[in-house]
Amino acid sequence: MKKGLGKIAFILSLAVGLAACGSGQTNQPAQPAGEQKPAEQTASAGNQPVEIRLGGGFASEEPFWLMQVDPSLTPNQGKSYTLNITQFRANADRLNAYQANQIDIASIGQGATMLAASQGIQLKVIGSVVKDSPGKGFNTKFMALKDSGIKSMADLKGKVIGIPDFKAPTDLWARAAVRSAGLDPDTDVKYAVIPIPSMGEAVKSKKIDVGVFPQPFFETANASGEFVEVFNSKTGVNVEEDFLVMMANPDFVTKNEQAIKDFLSDFTNTVKYYEENGEEARQKLIDAKKVQADPALYVKMTDNNRSVDGTVNIEAWGKIQEMLVAEKWLDKPVDPNSIIDMSYLPK
Repeated sequence: MKKGLGKIAFILSLAVGLAACGSGQTNQPAQPAGEQKPAEQTASAGNQPVEIRLGGGFASEEPFWLMQVDPSLTPNQGKSYTLNITQFRANADRLNAYQANQIDIASIGQGATMLAASQGIQLKVIGSVVKDSPGKGFNTKFMALKDSGIKSMADLKGKVIGIPDFKAPTDLWARAAVRSAGLDPDTDVKYAVIPIPSMGEAVKSKKIDVGVFPQPFFETANASGEFVEVFNSKTGVNVEEDFLVMMANPDFVTKNEQAIKDFLSDFTNTVKYYEENGEEARQKLIDAKKVQADPALYVKMTDNNRSVDGTVNIEAWGKIQEMLVAEKWLDKPVDPNSIIDMSYLPK
């Protein structure tokens, strides 16, 4: 089933499901090849701000959306840089746009960056967007129907687990959790690719036995009273993950250092506001129609952990890489220090 994923465009579709949280932003098409802008976009005569073209997803990226909604959080925006966000449904699309020089920064999965780097794609990881941390913040839930008969991990044998994509974080989480129960993830369970927005209905119609529920889909499913948690993202992967990071074009970063520093300063300022004023911040996104979700659930939800200063956990990258190698998803290990550059973050 997984052999058809050999091409990099498919291998790197790691975060689409977890990035499908129902943003109301427009999924704009990538810039046509004939209209590509050069990587160098330094301010010209007249101090024109540098346009930063950012490719993102549809969930877990609240700080980026707040940067658009509330300019008071971003004093450098419009001065040294402008932010042009294009949303993509999958990491593969973001990676293709990145390779075609249609975006300068991609919000993309931690594992995807290591897979891309191992394939020789030039990149820099300049900051963390959202984390998945043991015991801190929300951890993605895998849930079954309460009347399914699944009472423990041992009951997973012979069952079907829904994931948004193969070789995605959700796939790794599911396989690791199954292993932790003493089962074989290749023979004792089956997997089905289900879009995150359809996961709840797939479980209820019994197309799958267990589905994955990131926020805010977990809040909706949990509020229905029909589901029970079987395991979560940290059951078998009990390390902190930089679930989404900013993968940047090294040439663009080098040629626009001040604009990148100002952008990251505004980003971390926005994350700090979001962490300290979560409900108020999410209400702003609801009011601006940046997110399409039940306001009563979305505004008060427990969100994932985030790095207020934008730093990534380099040590944890090594641990995740060991898991990717063990799964035979990564053939050529990558030194995290060779691709992570936190020198542009505020001191």
